[in-house]
Amino acid sequence: MKNGLIVLLTAMLILMSACSTRDKAELSVDLDAAAEELLESDLFEETLTLADEDIAKKLYSIDNAVSFRLYVGSGATASELALLEFGSEEDAKTALPLAQERVASQKEGFAAYLPGEVKKLEEAVVEQYGRYVVVCVSAEDAGQILSKYFMAGD
Repeated sequence: MKNGLIVLLTAMLILMSACSTRDKAELSVDLDAAAEELLESDLFEETLTLADEDIAKKLYSIDNAVSFRLYVGSGATASELALLEFGSEEDAKTALPLAQERVASQKEGFAAYLPGEVKKLEEAVVEQYGRYVVVCVSAEDAGQILSKYFMAGD
């Protein structure tokens, strides 16, 4: 009887945990909605505009993204938002170092003419979430909004 109860409780816990999380590979994000919420928040010091996708791919040296949204400022700040979707988690994993290189390159450039912006670049979000890569260079922490869209969970 005791062993049967333990097996039943274990099975229930497994089922409950399976229902409460999503596999990151199954994560599906509305990039436009995520971008809109991020851009309308108080994260950025200036209004960012959508860059042409070909320019975005060139700046990041990434050409295999299924979808690529890059929002940039005037150049007076380091503020930038890049939301990339790939066909597979492996493609996103391969692109992550390229996104990190973009931020590193920006650090070098801003250090020379706007050193106050380097702190934002040092604290930038450059993360992979399943088949998505996110770069968020902002004056404020974007974690709460990003987790709403990109974290596996219920």
